[in-house]
Amino acid sequence: HTCLDDLGRTIQQKRVSYVVEADIKSFFDRVNHEWMVKFLQHRIGDPRIIRLIRRMLKGGIMEDGLVKATEAGTPQGSILSPLLSNIYLHYALDLWFSHKVQKQYRGEAYYFRFADDFLACFQYRGDAEVFLQKLSERLNGFGLKLAAEKTRCIEFGRFARESAHKRGEKPEEFTFLGFTHYCGKTRKGYFKVKRRTSRKKMGQSLQKLADWAQKARNVLTKGEMLRQAKVRIAGHLNYYAITDNSEQCNKYVFYANRIIFKWINRKSQRKAYTWAGFSHALAWVGWPKPRVRKDLSPFRRAEAC
Repeated sequence: HTCLDDLGRTIQQKRVSYVVEADIKSFFDRVNHEWMVKFLQHRIGDPRIIRLIRRMLKGGIMEDGLVKATEAGTPQGSILSPLLSNIYLHYALDLWFSHKVQKQYRGEAYYFRFADDFLACFQYRGDAEVFLQKLSERLNGFGLKLAAEKTRCIEFGRFARESAHKRGEKPEEFTFLGFTHYCGKTRKGYFKVKRRTSRKKMGQSLQKLADWAQKARNVLTKGEMLRQAKVRIAGHLNYYAITDNSEQCNKYVFYANRIIFKWINRKSQRKAYTWAGFSHALAWVGWPKPRVRKDLSPFRRAEAC
């Protein structure tokens, strides 16, 4: 949640009026091996380790029972893949933004990245548009490509909300790290960045739970099925149950309960739960509540200090 927290505070407290939302097309399949090795050689002096990593990068993938060599991308399923990808983007994007972009542009500029998910915030539209053009050129130089349909520059921030209101429109929204970010207000009327679970992530999470429940009903007892479902639902809430997202978390638990009720009752028609009995069983296993687990309100924290 640290990245989300920093992003929210930056938009609320700095001169931010435009957000560039970008997506790298098939990033993990496009990592250039030669550039990857050059980046690693900056910090790793032992040639034996470099040779080992190079061999791992060239290890190939299994397709139809045959191993095919790979000329680009990080190893599928490897525990090193996220680390190597993070190193790649550190040199390809992070250093470029901090050493060049922020120093060359007219207004304030900020950049946020988690794994291959990133975005940038700007004070002026001109800076944002130039960055978007330069970003494409920068990524192309490292064998990467922007997904055009998922890349855009939008007006976002406290001034953007006022501007959209004057035009009789709603301010634009953007999605980052599984949350849809939108312009809102505090109880005192101040501008505030609010978040809700993105529609895509909500659908994926519920579908994943349904797929699991359909299989689990054939191999688990009712009690064990409830205990494992509890862990899965708690995992979703531990990430998504943040400030201003209570409505979406309540909706998730509502549909999750119905998914589990549906599939657990298909274990046995004679011993099927009623809703009253199911509610009692949920209480017995300590079913997670959709309460706020992470406070991302900078105003509330500032008042408490």
